[in-house]
Amino acid sequence: MGSEKDISTPTDDALLVEYQAAQNSAQHHDNLIWSINGVVWAASLVLLGLLLKLSPNRTMVPVMLLISLLGVFLVIQVWTYTYQLKDLKKQKYERCKEIERKLNLRQHSSVSWKSGRQWLLYNVIMIFFILIWLFVGGTYLQTWLCQCH
Repeated sequence: MGSEKDISTPTDDALLVEYQAAQNSAQHHDNLIWSINGVVWAASLVLLGLLLKLSPNRTMVPVMLLISLLGVFLVIQVWTYTYQLKDLKKQKYERCKEIERKLNLRQHSSVSWKSGRQWLLYNVIMIFFILIWLFVGGTYLQTWLCQCH
């Protein structure tokens, strides 16, 4: 038997490849977070604008109620996706930091960032979207119930 290299310890080159992959993945997931949110926020505003322009009549109010419910569910779904993607992004950056310690690098390890403020504002925005959708849906529900009497 010849000398076998210990495959449990990756080489510096392998760590650099993994580092680049983790960095790319973290950036990709961060881009996904804001792209998905941007699309859903824009779609919500367009739908809200359309609903607010329409005058509720007896036949359209149920459709308007369903659109309002869809708006609530879309916001909740995107909120859930965002936190899942945020967790994945964080894991990727943590792996980058581990590799930096092994290779004596500092790209991510030297960054000082106070987290929390951005996500607090993000949560407030999401709550506002849900409240607006509920208000619009509730208004159409009230209109529909009044028309039924």
